[in-house]
Amino acid sequence: MQASVPSPSRLPAGRLRVLETTDLHMQLLDYDYFADVTDPGIGLIGLIDQIEALRKEKGVTTLLCDNGDTIQGNPLADHLARHLGPDQTHPMIAAFNLMEYDAMTLGNHEFDYGLRFLRNILSKAKFPIISANIACRDGEALARPFDILETDIPCDDGQGRPIRIGITGFGPPQIEDWGNPFGDGAVRADDIVDAAQEVIPQMRAAGADLIIALCHSGIGASERSPRMENAALPLAMTDGIDVLLLGHTHEAFPDPEGTNANPADDRNGRLHGKPAVMARFCGKSLGVIDLDLQWEKGAWSIAGHKTRLIHARPSQGHQNPLGRKLRDLVAAPHAETLAKLRAPIARTDLPIVSYFATVQPDLSQQLLARAMQKALSKAIAHTGDAGLPILAAKSSYRFGGRSGPGQFIDIPPGPITLRDAAAIFPFSDTLYGVRRTGKQLRVWLERSAAHYNQIQPGDTDRPLIHPQSAGYNCDAIFGLTYQIDLTQPARFDTQGNVVAPNAQRIVQLAHNNLPVRDEDRFIVATNSFRAKGGGGFPAIAPTDVLHRSTQSVRAHLITYLAEVGTVKTPLRPSWSFAPAAGATAVFDSAPQARDHLDHPLSHIGPGKDGFARYRISF
Repeated sequence: MQASVPSPSRLPAGRLRVLETTDLHMQLLDYDYFADVTDPGIGLIGLIDQIEALRKEKGVTTLLCDNGDTIQGNPLADHLARHLGPDQTHPMIAAFNLMEYDAMTLGNHEFDYGLRFLRNILSKAKFPIISANIACRDGEALARPFDILETDIPCDDGQGRPIRIGITGFGPPQIEDWGNPFGDGAVRADDIVDAAQEVIPQMRAAGADLIIALCHSGIGASERSPRMENAALPLAMTDGIDVLLLGHTHEAFPDPEGTNANPADDRNGRLHGKPAVMARFCGKSLGVIDLDLQWEKGAWSIAGHKTRLIHARPSQGHQNPLGRKLRDLVAAPHAETLAKLRAPIARTDLPIVSYFATVQPDLSQQLLARAMQKALSKAIAHTGDAGLPILAAKSSYRFGGRSGPGQFIDIPPGPITLRDAAAIFPFSDTLYGVRRTGKQLRVWLERSAAHYNQIQPGDTDRPLIHPQSAGYNCDAIFGLTYQIDLTQPARFDTQGNVVAPNAQRIVQLAHNNLPVRDEDRFIVATNSFRAKGGGGFPAIAPTDVLHRSTQSVRAHLITYLAEVGTVKTPLRPSWSFAPAAGATAVFDSAPQARDHLDHPLSHIGPGKDGFARYRISF
């Protein structure tokens, strides 16, 4: 379907409304399991009133779709993966059934609990599961490549006219690696654009008047490259696609503060001129695209559109009958999850916080690194690599950012619970041990250093952190010492593409006070996602993978904390920013971070959206 200019002859017109949830990460309720508090700004349950109101508007035909990463992401999800019976309907799928979703596509985290679990829960869905580029190598269908929904569009001349809406879906090709924690090769994930070019003609041949792409992929580079993780822009250029629903990167699109220029028009919600939306993750907002359609000579065309995000409303699910049903769906596993999360596993004599996780060394990451190093050391004790230094690469997952000022770790002296361990590492990724040279470690850290803006001597209060970078892609490598020289440009962009091949931000890289040479050899403990190239990091060659644990990284952390008993070892200096004479930069963190300030950090005052503003001096 092609966009057209409204005709002065008053062609019959109607409206199609497309609603999107994405990256819910099992956030059915308005509850933050990592902080153990109610959070009225999250959860599918906070969107149901808005969804019902939008559906009830007269003269508008509405579709509701989910864009993946639905069943994994918090301790409740992990509890369900362990205890859900094969005959039970997964609460999130049950919620989608109750809310009468029209379609869902698959995200990368759908595969985290294994293919058998995924197949079982999808079998209970009363709506189509769509994916054009993801399949199983055993030939058993996991999803349909597309579906055609037939409905009517009420027009302003009093007549309803039929429309056939084609829906297809795509996920990151890296699912082929990320979705295989044990390397069984069961999942095949093809290039997004290649799959689109194959499926779109099939959809047109099947009679689709309009085509919607559920794209669990973010807005990355405009120029296409093979097997792109974030391929929304090249996908938007594919002939035949009319509307795009985006996800995966946890960004908000449209963004009122962004640009209104092609190819990504942030303010108006367009990619290469086509309507597109990305709702915020964990149910923080609902994506809405209103399409104004025209009927002429037996065919539909898009005369205009409006794209917007509608935010979750506090506590709406308590009064809504549907909301009460959604709470009932998960009441028992929710209570069981909380009981387990509150169980102490260790103690700490030190506060463990992540308020400055990407600004200076962080104790929560160092605890996880020690756990990973210890587990890997045991695993390779009797191999030929046992004598090599063991390092650990980790980033923070509770660093504020797009998640808001409540998304930090704050464990006061006292008990450490399972909830705290889940906050330090919330995912089900397994532990990997990989061989790296000194040269490869530099590349790893250079990719991480793309998190920061360039700062020149004398600069005053420049933003420290690149607005398009997430803290979970800012790895620190423990066991080394180094400085990050922000007077130099970043070698990589925030997608992991090389933009300045000769740039060098990582300086004074050392191990045991000795400079690291290119040919030096190390073993690095990391997680399966990073080892397989997740986040735009170079993937590790299979020949350099010496250990794959069958246990999650979090399980190793819990074991370590239980063995330690009480955390007494303080934060170890490991990295810092190189001096930049007279320069200062600013960043945001939670207001509570004021209680944990240390040189060279200082508090400035209130920031936006509940954050506080801080300064770092170089």
